Amino acid sequence: MDNIDIINLLKLRFAVYKEGCAKGLWPCLEDNAAKEYMTYLFPKSSNLAFYNLMVNIVQKTHEKFIPKEMYSLFKCPIQIEEELYAYLKSHLHEEIDLGMEPLDFIQSLATIVCDPKFDVVYIGQLSENIDNSLRVMAYHYANLLTNSSSCYPYFN
Repeated sequence: MDNIDIINLLKLRFAVYKEGCAKGLWPCLEDNAAKEYMTYLFPKSSNLAFYNLMVNIVQKTHEKFIPKEMYSLFKCPIQIEEELYAYLKSHLHEEIDLGMEPLDFIQSLATIVCDPKFDVVYIGQLSENIDNSLRVMAYHYANLLTNSSSCYPYFN
C-alpha cells in the first residue's frame, strides 16, 4: 500500500472512532482516562497502545452487525494490518491529525456516491485501488453517523 493510503485509512479509523464516540456508538477512551493510563503504562509506545485499544473497542461493536469472517474498516486483512502497524511503529510520537472535525473529514473522503443503506452493507472486495474502497466506506460511515442507521460497511 502507498503511504497516502495508509495515512487515509488511519485517519478514517480515527475519524469514525471519534465521531462514533460523540454519537454514543462505543465507549470514548478519552472520557475514562484510558489515554493517560496508556501513557503511564507505556511511556515510549502509548500512541500505539491507545490505537490498539481503540481498534479493539470499535471492532467489538462492528462484530455485533458484521459477519465474523468478513472484514471491515477496523479489521482488515493481515497484510494491511501489518503495514498499518509498521507505519505507526515508525511514527510513534506523531498524532494522527485530521486537520478538521471528524465528521467533516469523513464527508470529505466520501466522494463516491452509493445507494444509501439502513442496514449493514456489503461493499465487495477490497480493491487494488484502496482509495476507492476507503471512499465507499467513508460514504457509508457518513450515512451511519448522520442518519443513525446501522449501515456498517464490510468486505471480503
